[in-house]
Order: sequence, then structure tokens, then C-alpha cells
Amino acid sequence: MRSRKGFTLVELMITIALLAMVAAIGGLSLHAYTLNRNLKSAAREIVSDFFVYRARAVSEGKTYRITFDIDGNSYTIQPGSSTPVTRSPMAFGSDIRIIDANFGAGQTVNFLARGTVSPFGNVKLRNSRQSNATIKVNIAGRTYVKFDIK
Repeated sequence: MRSRKGFTLVELMITIALLAMVAAIGGLSLHAYTLNRNLKSAAREIVSDFFVYRARAVSEGKTYRITFDIDGNSYTIQPGSSTPVTRSPMAFGSDIRIIDANFGAGQTVNFLARGTVSPFGNVKLRNSRQSNATIKVNIAGRTYVKFDIK
């Protein structure tokens, strides 16, 4: 009897099917990871703007205003009497939405020259996986981020 070396067609098909299933599961996990990473990046960008413009308000001795536009999914930074700058969390993915901005009775937060915030409140972001990021700013200007990742 001769001994044959190699694989049968059935063995190769089973191996390819198993590899395809592992790749599909890995691909879905990678997609979910990417969406949640984009949400975290967008939240950190807003937090970064809060820190930068709070510091600029103190160093320049003037008020900086950040106004959130939920319908336009963007926010505008108004430095004193200068030209406003508009930004959007969509730069991190088209699935990122501003779903709420609650600062007192409106959607505007002011960073005052003494380093405080008026009024304090929060901003909520959401991605297409329904994961949330809540950015809270207290009266002293400290910023906290809470992620609810799904």
C-alpha cells in the first residue's frame, strides 16, 4: 500500500469555512471597535476645546463662548469679538451625533476670564451603535467624560 500525503477536498473546504467564520466575527468586532473609538475621539476633541478655550479666557482676560447646534450637529466657538470658529464631531465619523447640550436654560457655555464656567452643564454624543458619551462641565471649569459603550 502506498501512503498518500496531502489533504482531501473535504478537509480543505472545512478549513476554509472555519477561517471564513473567524474572519467574519473578527470583522464585525473591528467595525464595532472603530465606531466606539470614533465616539471617544469626538468626545475628547470637545473636552480638548473646553480646556483650550478656558485657558485662553484666563490668559487673555476675556470670555469665550461655545454654542452647540444639535440640528446642525456642530458647535461654534466665539472668542470675544473675533470671528467665530465652527467645528463638528462628524470629523471622527459620520455616525457621531450631538444629541443633547444642556447648559442652564440653553445650549451655550461661557468660559469666563477668571477660569469659571457659566452656566455649567453637559453635552451628550451618540454613535450608530447607540453608545453614548456624556461630557460634564462644572462651575469651576473641570470637565468629566462618561462613556456608555455598547
